[in-house]
Amino acid sequence: MPATQFDFIKCNRASITEKMGSMEWTGFAHEIDKIKAGDKAYIEIHRRGNPKSPEELGYYYGVILPMAFEALKDNGEITVTISAKDKSYCLPLDKNTTDVLLKWRYGKWHGAFKDKGDMNMAECAAFMDWCIIWLATHYECHVPPADPNWDSTKKEGE
Repeated sequence: MPATQFDFIKCNRASITEKMGSMEWTGFAHEIDKIKAGDKAYIEIHRRGNPKSPEELGYYYGVILPMAFEALKDNGEITVTISAKDKSYCLPLDKNTTDVLLKWRYGKWHGAFKDKGDMNMAECAAFMDWCIIWLATHYECHVPPADPNWDSTKKEGE
C-alpha cells in the first residue's frame, strides 16, 4: 500500500503538524524530538488494516444506503439537519445527505466522525452493522443480509 510522504524542515511542532492536517502530535512526538532543529526530514504515513473491498462498498451503496433513503422518505423526512460546531445545517433529503446523516449519527454514537474513505475493512463493517441496527431500531427498516454467494447467482453468459 503506498505511503503518503510529508516533507518538512523542523522549526517547531506547529510547523510540522500544520503540513499534516493537524494530526495528533503524541503518536510521533518522540521520534520527531530526535531530529535537530533545521534538519530536513520526512514522515511516511501508512494506513493500518485491510482496505475496504468493492463488495463491501457495493453492499453499502447498493443495499443499505438506498434502503436508508427510502426509510427516511417514507417516514416523511424531507430535509436532514446536521449540527456541527454550534451550527445547524438543514439539507434537502437525497442519497448524498442520507449518507452524511448515517456517518454523522455513527460518529456521534462512536465518539469520532470518520469518513468511509478513512475507514479500513473492519471499521467499515462495524459502520455498516451499526447502520443496519439503527435503521431497524428507529425506522423499522430491515436491511437484508449480504449474500455471500452473490457472484454465483449470475446467470451463465452474463
